[in-house]
Formats: sequence, structure tokens, C-alpha cells
Amino acid sequence: MEELRQDTSDYLERIADFKTVGVNEKAEFKIRQPGIRAYIQAKAATPARSKVASKSFQVDTISVSARPMVNYVELQSGQTVMSDLIADATYQMEMAELGYVQQVLDAAATTWESPYYATGAGVVKATLDPMITFWLRTGGVSLIGDIAIIEKLTALTGFTADATHKQYADSLLVEHNANGYIGRYNGADVVRLSNPYQYYSDTPVAPIDKLFIVPTAADPSMRPLKIIREGGIQSMEQTNIDDLTYEVRLDQFFGAAIVIGERPYMSVYEDSSL
Repeated sequence: MEELRQDTSDYLERIADFKTVGVNEKAEFKIRQPGIRAYIQAKAATPARSKVASKSFQVDTISVSARPMVNYVELQSGQTVMSDLIADATYQMEMAELGYVQQVLDAAATTWESPYYATGAGVVKATLDPMITFWLRTGGVSLIGDIAIIEKLTALTGFTADATHKQYADSLLVEHNANGYIGRYNGADVVRLSNPYQYYSDTPVAPIDKLFIVPTAADPSMRPLKIIREGGIQSMEQTNIDDLTYEVRLDQFFGAAIVIGERPYMSVYEDSSL
């Protein structure tokens, strides 16, 4: 069953600390915390002891499930292809999982203060730039988002030439016209998410109003969003001899949590106009 699962968006892998373990196994997520201290002292003096500055956490798992059913006669006659039915079911499971994870992230991020969270009508340069600068001190930074939000970064690179016009470097104009966005902004790499529309809907898979500011110099284990998948997709099947229906039950165990040590090693900018 696992080979029928094709994740449609890569944004969780880009912004989360992601682990996969076997069924009934637990994954430990380690985070760094303040603890080790240094002292200025006389020669040969003995400093006070300080504890190891890390903690381990486990993320509880829940289940996302689907139970597709088809008439046995339709299956035998080829009117319905079971692999297509299962592929649709695993896709719907993925959408439910993504929605749950986004709720976990939103509930936490909206309580963070600047420079870890901010919102504005559009992409406000005076708000976004200090958030980027904060993470530039740690090394590289990536701005990750849907085309709807990252395309707005181009306008922020211009300078006012007079009261009614702005000027841009020719290379930025060419790049924006070719790709729909620029690849770098204010020292940060700009990454466009793979974000197709959901089946039977005009709603994209990943949120279009979020710009994730991720410090690339930090190890992924330091990211606050922790996601675990416990084993692959489990399946069981049966045929009902009374009504001639064939059904398959699919289950995927997963968990998501926000775990923060010294700081959340990620920022979220939300465009309230989208």
C-alpha cells in the first residue's frame, strides 16, 4: 500500500523535524535548552557545575484512516480499478494529515512574538526585513512559501525614484518574468513550494498565506514542528458475502507537536490579505 502514497507537497519536510519509525516504536526528539554556564574567576579556582543542556521528548501518535468500498461485481468486471480507489483513499488521508499538522503549527505560531511571528496586509517590508535579519545572524536563511506570497517579494526590492514610479534592476525584472518570483531577497534564498490544487477542489494543498522563514544553518532537529510517522500504511480487507461488497481499511499512525528549546528555530509571516 505504501507505494501508492505519493506526497503531493514537500512543505512539511522543508519546515519540520520529520521522523519515521516502525509500528509501536517511539521517536525521541532532542532539543537544546539553557543549562551550561561559563564563569570568569581567579586562576586555579573551581567553577560551579552546570547540567547538560538538552532534553528528550516523545510525540504521541494518532491515526488517520480511510475505508473505501466497491461492489465485488464491478471489481471483477473491471468497471472499478481497486488500485485507483486505494490511491484516492491514501490521498485523502494525506490531506487530512496535512490539515491536522497545519492546525498544530498555527495554534502555536500565532502565540509567538516578533521576530518569530508577524502578520500584515500583504508582505510588509518594515515587518519582514527584521525577521530575516534576525536569522541571518545564525547563517543562511530560506523563505519558503506558495507562489501567491513569494511573488510579492519582488516589489520590495525596488526603490522610489519619484512620487509615482519605482525602479528595479534589469536582472530582477528578467528573473521575475521568467519564474514569477525572484530567487533571493534581502540575503535570503526564496523557495517556491510544490503546491498543487487538491483533488475536486480549487484549494491548494499547502497554505498560500504563510511565509516560512527557516534558518538553514540550524540542524533540522532544532525546528519546533516535530512530525512522526509510525510505520507505513496498514491495510486489511474483506468481502461481504451478503451484499457482495469488497472493502479495504487503511490506517496511518502519525503525530505532530510543537517543541521549543531556547527559541523556535523558525519564523512565520502571515499575509492577511490572501
